Amino acid sequence: MRLFAQELIDTGEVRPELDAGEVADVVWSMNSAEFYYLLVQERGWPPQRYEHWLADAWCRLFLIESA
Repeated sequence: MRLFAQELIDTGEVRPELDAGEVADVVWSMNSAEFYYLLVQERGWPPQRYEHWLADAWCRLFLIESA
Protein backbone atom coordinates (compact mmCIF):
# COMPACT_ATOMS: atom_id res chain seq x y z
CA MET A 1 0.00 0.00 0.00
CA ARG A 2 2.88 2.37 0.71
CA LEU A 3 4.26 1.89 -2.80
CA PHE A 4 0.84 2.63 -4.29
CA ALA A 5 0.45 5.65 -2.01
CA GLN A 6 3.86 7.03 -2.96
CA GLU A 7 3.16 6.54 -6.65
CA LEU A 8 -0.11 8.41 -6.21
CA ILE A 9 1.70 11.26 -4.42
CA ASP A 10 4.33 11.36 -7.16
CA THR A 11 1.61 12.33 -9.67
CA GLY A 12 1.40 15.71 -7.94
CA GLU A 13 -2.37 15.44 -7.62
CA VAL A 14 -2.58 14.45 -3.93
CA ARG A 15 -3.51 17.08 -1.36
CA PRO A 16 -0.23 18.45 0.04
CA GLU A 17 -1.11 17.85 3.70
CA LEU A 18 -1.26 14.08 3.14
CA ASP A 19 1.81 11.87 3.35
CA ALA A 20 2.36 8.38 1.97
CA GLY A 21 1.79 6.75 5.34
CA GLU A 22 -1.61 8.33 5.83
CA VAL A 23 -2.73 7.57 2.28
CA ALA A 24 -1.54 3.97 2.63
CA ASP A 25 -3.40 3.55 5.93
CA VAL A 26 -6.68 4.80 4.46
CA VAL A 27 -6.34 2.68 1.32
CA TRP A 28 -5.48 -0.38 3.41
CA SER A 29 -8.45 0.05 5.75
CA MET A 30 -11.06 0.91 3.11
CA ASN A 31 -9.88 -1.86 0.80
CA SER A 32 -10.27 -4.53 3.49
CA ALA A 33 -12.47 -7.57 3.05
CA GLU A 34 -14.44 -6.53 6.12
CA PHE A 35 -15.36 -3.15 4.62
CA TYR A 36 -16.47 -4.85 1.41
CA TYR A 37 -18.45 -7.47 3.32
CA LEU A 38 -20.32 -4.87 5.35
CA LEU A 39 -21.51 -2.92 2.33
CA VAL A 40 -21.97 -5.70 -0.22
CA GLN A 41 -23.09 -8.64 1.89
CA GLU A 42 -24.73 -6.96 4.87
CA ARG A 43 -26.16 -3.85 3.20
CA GLY A 44 -26.86 -5.42 -0.21
CA TRP A 45 -24.79 -3.15 -2.42
CA PRO A 46 -23.99 -4.63 -5.84
CA PRO A 47 -20.20 -5.13 -6.19
CA GLN A 48 -20.05 -2.59 -9.01
CA ARG A 49 -21.65 0.06 -6.78
CA TYR A 50 -19.02 -0.61 -4.13
CA GLU A 51 -16.25 -0.35 -6.73
CA HIS A 52 -17.50 3.01 -8.00
CA TRP A 53 -18.16 4.33 -4.50
CA LEU A 54 -14.66 3.36 -3.31
CA ALA A 55 -12.99 5.03 -6.29
CA ASP A 56 -15.06 8.18 -5.73
CA ALA A 57 -14.29 8.19 -1.99
CA TRP A 58 -10.55 7.92 -2.61
CA CYS A 59 -10.66 10.72 -5.18
CA ARG A 60 -12.50 12.96 -2.72
CA LEU A 61 -10.20 12.06 0.18
CA PHE A 62 -6.85 12.27 -1.57
CA LEU A 63 -6.92 14.48 -4.63
CA ILE A 64 -6.58 18.23 -4.89
CA GLU A 65 -9.91 19.76 -5.84
CA SER A 66 -10.01 21.05 -9.35
CA ALA A 67 -11.45 24.50 -9.90
